[in-house]
Amino acid sequence: MISRLLLYSGLATLLFSCNDADDKVTPKETFVSNFYGTADQLDIQVGFEEGAQPYTTFNTQNAWEITQDNITSLLSSKEIEVTTPISLADMQNLGILDQINYTRQNIIDLSVSLQQYNNEGSIQGITILFLDGLFIKDGQPNNRVLGINLNETSTLAIFKPVVESAGNGSAARTLVEQTTVVHEIGHALGLENNGVAATSAHHDEENGAHCTNEDCVMYWQNGGGEISEFIRPFILGGEIELFKSQCIDDIKAK
Repeated sequence: MISRLLLYSGLATLLFSCNDADDKVTPKETFVSNFYGTADQLDIQVGFEEGAQPYTTFNTQNAWEITQDNITSLLSSKEIEVTTPISLADMQNLGILDQINYTRQNIIDLSVSLQQYNNEGSIQGITILFLDGLFIKDGQPNNRVLGINLNETSTLAIFKPVVESAGNGSAARTLVEQTTVVHEIGHALGLENNGVAATSAHHDEENGAHCTNEDCVMYWQNGGGEISEFIRPFILGGEIELFKSQCIDDIKAK
């Protein structure tokens, strides 16, 4: 089972890749298989390495409202309550970690301290690690990986040095970070054809578990590979609606 990677390629350019055999994981149960029909609350749990704190402000609003609002919208048909931390005080400071860069197993091990739920009951949790290092892919640190969802699990990681290099100015970097978080949560929740079946012809099979709609956060390149193009309307004051109707309809039909 291949992890979903959100990749950085050049300044403000994102690519999504799901084709590396080294990214395989074999969880006992998939998160999606136990989530729909069981959960009535999703708790997003965030931990950060010292020096890799998430952004918490976007213009005049709290940055994490972007994740809160978009995941709430995605799950609205299921009447699943979403709780998201809004300040660093609501997140777990992991301190300075021993690793410089991180393997998949490192990420799994670190997530254990964050996960409060067995993900079998009415309250289930997604864990997000913000790390001050790079993802080790094919045995080498990869400076193109912005974020990763370990496929079929509720575990995500965001690689802060890559976020920092992926936008000009704090507003742009904040949006890069938040769209990465929302994209990877989308994968964890089963998009696209990743545990939740597509209900219309919008699955981009050539590029893995992604949407063909270039205006959707689940599009493999977030708008032709240019994240600056994808986030520009939001920087200029547009409403930050990241999921489009096809993906929302898939969740509704689940």
